[in-house]
Amino acid sequence: MWSFEVTPIQRLIGTLGLLTFLASCTVEPLNATSSNRLSADGTSASVRTIMKSISVDPVGERVAQQVRNNLLFELNGGQLEPGGQYKVSLRVSPSTRSLAVEGDSLSSTSAQAVVRVNYRLIDTTSGKPISEGIRQAVASFDQTPQSYANERAARDAQNRAAKAVAQQVRLAIGQALTQNNS
Repeated sequence: MWSFEVTPIQRLIGTLGLLTFLASCTVEPLNATSSNRLSADGTSASVRTIMKSISVDPVGERVAQQVRNNLLFELNGGQLEPGGQYKVSLRVSPSTRSLAVEGDSLSSTSAQAVVRVNYRLIDTTSGKPISEGIRQAVASFDQTPQSYANERAARDAQNRAAKAVAQQVRLAIGQALTQNNS
């Protein structure tokens, strides 16, 4: 059996070491309001403030509209501030794929809704792209013999995937703005 006694000196050294380690941590959130950045006009603004003024180009179909709405909410809570320096253009490609097939009837019992987004962050003053990329989200759903239930389940899965991919795009935009404005 182990017998280990900690002396007061060892305890003091351990506590000081732990405090020194914790004091050296300088981790901050990606879009923290306390870290100031310089905007295009030379004034101090946080990445969060910049993100609140980003506009998102209109899109056409339902899933793309879900991605756009979720992205707008992620960026600015649904309240766009005028005079934004950046805009985002989206190209959304939704798809559905079957995962499992029932042996007797050869009907699909589960599926996945996949939402793939090509995004481009553009500086509106210069027209140059700041960042672009592809993000994808997947949401699973069950399929039953009822057609309306399948339609509703597929739509709900598309909405979940649209929300997830909008969060991914928001994080990518935040990273690009942090790198661009530092």
